[in-house]
Amino acid sequence: MQIDVVRSWWRTRRAMRMSAGELAAYRERQWLALQPALVRTPALAQYAGKPLGEYPITEISDLRTDYGRWNSLGLTDAELREMADAAERGEDTGDVVVGWSTGSGGGTRGLFVANARERADYLGQSLARLLPLRALLHRQRIALHLRAGSALYSDVESGRMAFRHVSLDRSSAEALRELEAYLPTILIAPPHRLIDFARQGVNLPDLRHLFTGSEPISAAETNYVTSMVGLRPRSIWQATEGFLGAECAEGRLHLNDHALAIELEPVCGISAFRPIITDLRRRSQPVIRLRGDDLVELADDGSCACGYAGRMIRPVAGRAGELWRLGDVTLTPRQVVEAVEGALDASWNWQASAGQHEAILRVTRDAPAEAAARAQQALARLVPVHVRVEHTLPAWTGPKRRKVVWTPSYTAA
Repeated sequence: MQIDVVRSWWRTRRAMRMSAGELAAYRERQWLALQPALVRTPALAQYAGKPLGEYPITEISDLRTDYGRWNSLGLTDAELREMADAAERGEDTGDVVVGWSTGSGGGTRGLFVANARERADYLGQSLARLLPLRALLHRQRIALHLRAGSALYSDVESGRMAFRHVSLDRSSAEALRELEAYLPTILIAPPHRLIDFARQGVNLPDLRHLFTGSEPISAAETNYVTSMVGLRPRSIWQATEGFLGAECAEGRLHLNDHALAIELEPVCGISAFRPIITDLRRRSQPVIRLRGDDLVELADDGSCACGYAGRMIRPVAGRAGELWRLGDVTLTPRQVVEAVEGALDASWNWQASAGQHEAILRVTRDAPAEAAARAQQALARLVPVHVRVEHTLPAWTGPKRRKVVWTPSYTAA
């Protein structure tokens, strides 16, 4: 396994020095090498050997109806679901790991399948994209503060690299105590937990690299965590559909154009896209032209000082299902977040929801009334409906928070 991690690391580092044209040619070679796995995948077998553009675009909901059709291992939907449940119980499922994802903001979870080589490839890519070479020359204690366990990583532990999974099922206070006892050098956690830790006065003196993912983090939140923790969190864009992008050391979020073919589908009314995702390296569970729901906004086309030619995008701020479409006005989650957090400090929890006739800004009971009123006014300047404030927001529960919500069927009382 270790040699596979090293090979993946080296392959990724080499790709990170390629030009955009060289990356395109590299993707084409990987696409050709993927075809035998597609022949063994029932949902895709009839298209094997054809150009990528001739494959149908698939909705994630369609894939989730029958995972048996979307794997090349001959496993049925029932077998895969039982293996994922067994993994949740801590049982060993052998070379093939099957697990449940964190889930979308609506709570729907996806199922992922990965064999030992794919897990090594995932880890090698992650290390190459996220850490400088010097970090790999020292012992690292990596803390994964995620909902699911660390099956993707635990079988590649070594004397130089140790992993600790700290479950999101634990309260933030309990999780912070465990992290402070473990003293990680690298921490990966969702934004809402990093903010909780910052409020509690986190003390992780050995921490050298901080990453965040699974939900959007705003610029104001990034600045708040940086000021309180002493490290700037770098974003990872990851989903059940794959490792889609990562923020480089220069602070730019790059698509992983070395390992995925991501098409950008325009979204009506805004300058943003939905990703059509093809993972060129996954064979156990091929991901071919799968339509994601995240909103992708391109950054400028200039080159990045980090040297990687993967396309640059703005940090993902929300999903297509969270767009506020109010008559002739369409607001993106980013616009809502920037309006609210321009008035309400990022250390306060809030949630903004809208329907056709009203928008509601919910804040915690202890949030300053004056700041909440300013945030209400900022939203009112953007939307053609009434905006009201409620100091009724409970603590975040579940593995993901939802700060911007669209409920088209809602009508004001």
